Amino acid sequence: MEKNLNLTGYPTIDKPWNKYYRQEELEKVRSNRTVYQEIYENNAEYVNDLAIEFFGKKINYGELFKNIDKTAKALMACGVKKGDIVTVCCAGIPETIYTFYALSKIGAVANLMSPYFDQNDMTDRINDCNSKVLIVMDDFYPIIKDSVKKSTIEKTIVIPTLNSSLLGLLKKKPPLDYRNNEMYWKQFIDMGSRISQITTAEYEPQSPLALVYSSGTTGASKAILLSNDSFQNSIQSYPASGVDISRGQKFYQIIPPWYSTGLSTSIHLPLSYGVSVFMDPRFDRVNFVRNIIKHKPNYAVAPTSMYEGFLDKKLVGKANLKHFNYPFEGGEPLSEIQAKKIEQVFFEHGSDSKLRTAYGECECGAAITTEVQGIDHPYGCVGIPLPGITIGIFDDDYNELPYYTRGEILADTPCGMTEYYKNPEATQRFFHIDSNGVKWSCTGDIGYIDENGNLFIEGRKNDFTEVNGEKVYNFDIENIISRISGIKFCDVMVNYNENCLTAHLILEEELQAKFSADPEAGLKYLMSIQKIIFDATKNVNMVPVLFKIRKEFPFAKSGKRDVEKMKSETEGFIRLNTELLDAKFKQLKKTN
Repeated sequence: MEKNLNLTGYPTIDKPWNKYYRQEELEKVRSNRTVYQEIYENNAEYVNDLAIEFFGKKINYGELFKNIDKTAKALMACGVKKGDIVTVCCAGIPETIYTFYALSKIGAVANLMSPYFDQNDMTDRINDCNSKVLIVMDDFYPIIKDSVKKSTIEKTIVIPTLNSSLLGLLKKKPPLDYRNNEMYWKQFIDMGSRISQITTAEYEPQSPLALVYSSGTTGASKAILLSNDSFQNSIQSYPASGVDISRGQKFYQIIPPWYSTGLSTSIHLPLSYGVSVFMDPRFDRVNFVRNIIKHKPNYAVAPTSMYEGFLDKKLVGKANLKHFNYPFEGGEPLSEIQAKKIEQVFFEHGSDSKLRTAYGECECGAAITTEVQGIDHPYGCVGIPLPGITIGIFDDDYNELPYYTRGEILADTPCGMTEYYKNPEATQRFFHIDSNGVKWSCTGDIGYIDENGNLFIEGRKNDFTEVNGEKVYNFDIENIISRISGIKFCDVMVNYNENCLTAHLILEEELQAKFSADPEAGLKYLMSIQKIIFDATKNVNMVPVLFKIRKEFPFAKSGKRDVEKMKSETEGFIRLNTELLDAKFKQLKKTN
């Protein structure tokens, strides 16, 4: 990658990433349209083009617009009007898309919630926005029903998961309580027949569009309010990344829509450009790999844990992956070793695609940075900022740090949230307004930027363990372990029961078999890992005491590794002392 010779040393001043974009991409005027107006105006002349594919059912853009109109009329028949907030608890199914754009069309707001929130938190989040109408998948309704009973919800519309598919008639419907205003989707849509016409809401700057949530595996996170501008500014930046977003392409939507990536990048982005969306609400690796092989999407956005499925030789078989041109990864750590192994599988099966990384968070409206086509990004980075976005690295006092210096990542982005909904204190903590009036989003991630503008993520600011009074960043240790021969995957964290630093390891198959046959050799290997960490850090506090050799990591319902479960485990650990390393540490201190 070329050197930039005219640098001040500070990324926010130099903006070295701009050299990779054309001037018209940097100066692109954003369209003042709502998300509904965007997809309609871009696709009104292409009504026969494929929009959605769902379990054998193919829905063209003409049908999509008709279904959006029917949904908008049904919402109006339920009393929903401009500014109202409708709670939607659905995964990736066509009705989620119809509802999202229907709410945009009438100027209402979608409150997109995961079913896996703590019950009390879900009730509180629904009550916060005084939501009267709930739209929920039938698979999720039993999980959240008790929360709904305590909330402001007055009408509940239940969608059979396979309602829009060719298999929709095969699944038995759960019984509903009509006395409590519960109804099926079809009855809901029929209610809209008495509404004669709809007035499409006009664009208004920063008009609220959606509430999304960054997590939900251990309780409800804060509600993140995104505007039409957030979605529109985000999707209009992507063509500059060199990805072929043209008609005839197919996008695999797997990220749940209660994350901004699942709603903005995986639904609104492709549909805005006339790309079809392949949907499967099952969030697991096996179906992810099988769907890519069978249904041949051209691109997908998914966490590392999904792409790890390609390392299963039996699952991949002799599949042809030539079609899979743009695999994007984000949301979980991805080591160079992991990336190269997955890319090798792609190559062996007909695709020369690099596993591209991207970076963002819900508060910033999905992506902040991405790897760009035609640029030789170094392994370990998450690309450069999309046009219109500026990033910098800052210390705890908001002083900007120079290239290659580690600190917190801050972003100045037109795609970010308006606020944490009804949480001014948290909103104030998230944003930092500098002396020039620039409003920075404080991501909570630690990283650095190189002189070409590539961003490197090292971990979360709160991902540390207190060891003998010292704050030890777990990701620093993971980075060392990941480079050791024989290590497939690793996670370092505290163990709640032992209250000590713990390394969870998945070994290469041959090494795993060897240690199963010779436990003594396995112990020596773990001790060698301790020594490698100590030699690299000269700090005994950074050396794990507990080890657990695993066949796989547990996964939460979000699809990410279930870290809380791992921290609470009590069995299967190997304890190794650090007496020899303690002695070496004391000797080093004397020498210094």
